[in-house]
Amino acid sequence: MTQFDTIDQRILELLLADGRRSFRDIADDVGRSAPTISNRVERLEDLGVIERFTVQVDRTQFADDDACLLTVEARLGHAGDVFTTLRDADDVEHVFHTAASTVIAKVLLSPAEVQELVTDVLTDDQVRNYHIESVMESAWQPQLGTGDLDLECPICGKPIADDGETVEVESGDTYHVCCSSCAEDIVEQYEALARGTDE
Repeated sequence: MTQFDTIDQRILELLLADGRRSFRDIADDVGRSAPTISNRVERLEDLGVIERFTVQVDRTQFADDDACLLTVEARLGHAGDVFTTLRDADDVEHVFHTAASTVIAKVLLSPAEVQELVTDVLTDDQVRNYHIESVMESAWQPQLGTGDLDLECPICGKPIADDGETVEVESGDTYHVCCSSCAEDIVEQYEALARGTDE
């Protein structure tokens, strides 16, 4: 089953609120058994919806904790590169790429250190302008949002309706796609890659 229902949505909401919540607590909330919740969470992990369980640190508890908001106006065609470079940089906590070719990052450094980071990892060809601001306070409230929670087919980008199709390739990787045509494409792509590595 690749479609989400209200139980999946509630499980995600509860885990977003507290990633350490037990399956028993979640089961009590949604009216199902703990093993059912375990199976659903495992399925959500297999689908790539749940990437990992992590710790949220309150950085305000540390002395001399610096944080800055870096806003980069990227030159035409370079916003993706700027996003990737900042995402992979040390001390960058969050990065956003907007439709206006702006990249915004929360960086856990002083303003002077952020200035050094920008000059070290980005080029004049990539950056039209940038601005650094010290962060006084921030909050992170992960939410599911109110829209439909439909999985997107990794081949064509369409929503996966009903159960879609699940394909397991020789490597053991599992892919969830919208139709048999996309399932064939996944297999062909994997076989082409496998042939390329054998040569």
